[in-house]
Amino acid sequence: MHNDIISFHINFGNETKQVHTYTNAYRNLMHLLEDQFIVEDFGECRGMGKCGTCMIEVIAAPNLLEGLQRNEMTTLKKAAMLKKNIRLSCQIFINDSLQDAVLKIYEWQ
Repeated sequence: MHNDIISFHINFGNETKQVHTYTNAYRNLMHLLEDQFIVEDFGECRGMGKCGTCMIEVIAAPNLLEGLQRNEMTTLKKAAMLKKNIRLSCQIFINDSLQDAVLKIYEWQ
């Protein structure tokens, strides 16, 4: 159903924000994060899964850790970030797998 409300938490910097959205309200999680947070140099390849600039850490949401998509595994390998809890937000669709998730926008050092 397209009107299902999805709620989850995003950690960014020193802030945790609860996000409410609808199933498929955005093309993917990267676009939602761009819209609701100001993150420099985020999503440079515009969702192709090639640049790695939209990485997130999955703190709680086991369904999001299943099956890396498209170019995601290759991109994470190149960035030496092939950890079990790192995903590219551009490869995550806005659906019920995000419900009650806790995610952190990855901050490059």
